[in-house]
Amino acid sequence: MSEATTVQTAAPATGNAPNDARCTAANLSYSDETEHDLRVRTRLAELAAERGMTAEALLTELNAKLAAGQSLLPADRTPPVSRALPVPAPRSPSVLAERPADDVWGVVTLAHDVPTAPRRPCGGTEPCPWRRDAPSGQFPATAFELSAPTSQPGSTRRFGCHSSTPARPQVCAGWLLRGADGNERVQNLLASGRIVSPELPDGVELYDSYAEMAIANGVDPAHPALHGRPADVGNFVPLTTLSDGYPDQPSSTAAHTKPQTP
Repeated sequence: MSEATTVQTAAPATGNAPNDARCTAANLSYSDETEHDLRVRTRLAELAAERGMTAEALLTELNAKLAAGQSLLPADRTPPVSRALPVPAPRSPSVLAERPADDVWGVVTLAHDVPTAPRRPCGGTEPCPWRRDAPSGQFPATAFELSAPTSQPGSTRRFGCHSSTPARPQVCAGWLLRGADGNERVQNLLASGRIVSPELPDGVELYDSYAEMAIANGVDPAHPALHGRPADVGNFVPLTTLSDGYPDQPSSTAAHTKPQTP
C-alpha cells in the first residue's frame, strides 16, 4: 500500500525495487519544485515533526518498511482485515411443473442450484436415451417433444437424467456430451469445473444431436418442437402456477421421471 501524499517513488514500492529508485533526501528535487513537490516536502516535514525526527530519518524508516513489505500507515490507521461474506446455503430443488408423457413417465421441470451429473451415460436396464444402443421406445416420444427446448440454441434449461429424482436432480451425461452446445450457462459451468464433464466409455456411441436422438425414440421428424417451436402440450397442465412453456424458465431442468410412490 502506498500513500501519494507521503512518498513518491520512481519505481513500484517493493523490496525488489533497485536502490536508485528509493526515496532519499538527496534525490528529492527541491529546485524548480512544482506545487506537488512543495506539498510532498511540507507533508514530510509535518510527519517528521510529529515523530520528533528529521526528514532524512523519516525517509530511511519509510524505505525500510517498503523493503520489508510493511504498511506505511500508522497502527491505528491500518485497514481492518476484510471478512468473507457468508456463503448462502444451496437452494433446495423446487418443482415448477410436472407433465405426464404416458401412464409411467412424465417430464418434471425443476428450479435448483448448480447440479451434478453422472460420471458417464447411464447403462443397465434403462440406459441413457442418448446412447445409440439404447432400445427405442423405452421412453414415450411425448417426453422428448416436451423436453426439446432444453437443446435449442440460447436455452437456459437443462436436460435431466432419467435416473435422478426431483429431490436429487442430475443433468443427463449424454446431453452434456452431445446436446448442451447451445446452452451458454452450462458451457460456463463446465469450463469452470462446477459441473464435471462426463466420460464416454469405450465402445459407447451417442447420437449427434437432440433431433437425431428424439427421432430415434419415436418423435416425428417434422414435429415443431424439433425446429425451435413449442410443442403442443394439449391438456398437459403444470401443477404449479409457474408455466413451463416457451420461452424457457431460467436455471431449470426437465427430467424424465416416473411418478413417485407415496
